Amino acid sequence: MGEKTVAIIGAGIGGLSAGCYAQLSGLKAHIFEAHNLPGGLCTSWKRSGYTFDGSVHHLAGCNPDGPVYRMWEELGAMPRECVFPDRLTQVESPDGHVFSVHIDIDRLENHMLDAFPEDHAEIRKYTRAVRAFRNYDLLETSVRARAGLLRYLPAVPLFLRWGIPTMATVGARFRNPFLRKAFPFIQYDWPELPAMLHVNMLAQCSRQNYGFPIGGSLPFAQAIERRFRELGGQISYGARVTRILTQGSRAVGVRLEDRTEVPADGVISNAFAPITLFELVGDAALDNRTRTQFAVQEDEMMMGLQVSLGVARELSDEPQALVLLQEKPVHLADQVLDRVPVELYGFDPTLAPVEKSMIKVALNTSYAYWEQLAADRSRYLEAKERLADAVIGILEPRFPGIRSQVEVVDVATPLTTERYTGNARNYAHESGKVDMLSMMLSNPRSLPRVKNLQIVGQSAGGGGLNGCAAMGRNAIRALCKALGVRSTY
Repeated sequence: MGEKTVAIIGAGIGGLSAGCYAQLSGLKAHIFEAHNLPGGLCTSWKRSGYTFDGSVHHLAGCNPDGPVYRMWEELGAMPRECVFPDRLTQVESPDGHVFSVHIDIDRLENHMLDAFPEDHAEIRKYTRAVRAFRNYDLLETSVRARAGLLRYLPAVPLFLRWGIPTMATVGARFRNPFLRKAFPFIQYDWPELPAMLHVNMLAQCSRQNYGFPIGGSLPFAQAIERRFRELGGQISYGARVTRILTQGSRAVGVRLEDRTEVPADGVISNAFAPITLFELVGDAALDNRTRTQFAVQEDEMMMGLQVSLGVARELSDEPQALVLLQEKPVHLADQVLDRVPVELYGFDPTLAPVEKSMIKVALNTSYAYWEQLAADRSRYLEAKERLADAVIGILEPRFPGIRSQVEVVDVATPLTTERYTGNARNYAHESGKVDMLSMMLSNPRSLPRVKNLQIVGQSAGGGGLNGCAAMGRNAIRALCKALGVRSTY
């Protein structure tokens, strides 16, 4: 029998991972990427000496003792220099109240007990949970063998206790008015996030398992691309796939925009999931459950709007992230907000010229809002300018004089992301909530009516970069099994 081949659509982290594990498993992989760079959503871009990052907030698997690190090693992304800021975030109010979420748990506990003594009982419950989660990284479940999952059994009561309430629910338990208001926003300004994900994040930051790769997102993706090439994989840029070819009930290759047809024994798609389903495969091949789940798309884009600033100001002593509570609601594009999340990249000197820094404000937004504006380009550009000006105005009281220090402004809307990566409106999960089990297991999606096809990536349910990488590995495992190829990965 000849060498088995796999066609991979998209060089995002899921596609790159699938390519590497395909080569490691004895398959011959060819990645087709419409853009001219790897990474997909895991990307960054340069503007006048500044690097603006669009992806990594925290990278799981920075601790060499963990299984996620070993996966990154296999993919060529580790070892690499990582940095571990001393605060997860810091919430500040106009009247001077400050809540610093230190990643040193003892320091965090002492800070909270000193600042909010009336909440000592709830504070100790919270910090006790963080300490307990140091032993159980949720994001390791996607890369452990099934037998290894047994180690999580003693923590099931802990998971149930913190997996059901949201950040807003936990925040409401505090008596102190400022802490009560601030707590729901300390994890990516997402009050509806299951509290367990935040507690896990803080616990893993405290043991330097979650950090930030120096240089940002694009170099991280490029390291995996190099590994794929070193393993003998082939990658074609500027190669847009327009159809997944099928024969009977099997995927047998892909058709490119220039109508070239590339045969393969299996196909893995890391393209935006609705595009894979409704355009590359086609409605006729979908089962009712998949069709129903992906047909309804959400208009709200989580962190879909990014204002990046290059500033002539040294910010290395500042927290990694701030949440600035506002005295009065502020209008930012289509949002009216009582707080503004700010990310400060002073911890990575490679992202800006000497004694300068990068600042990012990532906001939720409506896709339709920007889509309607884009019908008139001048209105679209004016809206971006107004937004950037408003953001700078909000930063000015916290960083006096910063308006005159802004050297570069970059505003990326959902249309910007769609143009460069193909990712558009999100689909609505049928439960309307975070699918915790799918995120933890990182299983690729498959279609009952199309064999030898696996769908991976953030839009297919991957939880962060490590989740997408694990999906790619798991997709190759499933494909090897279907093709009768023995894989040790």
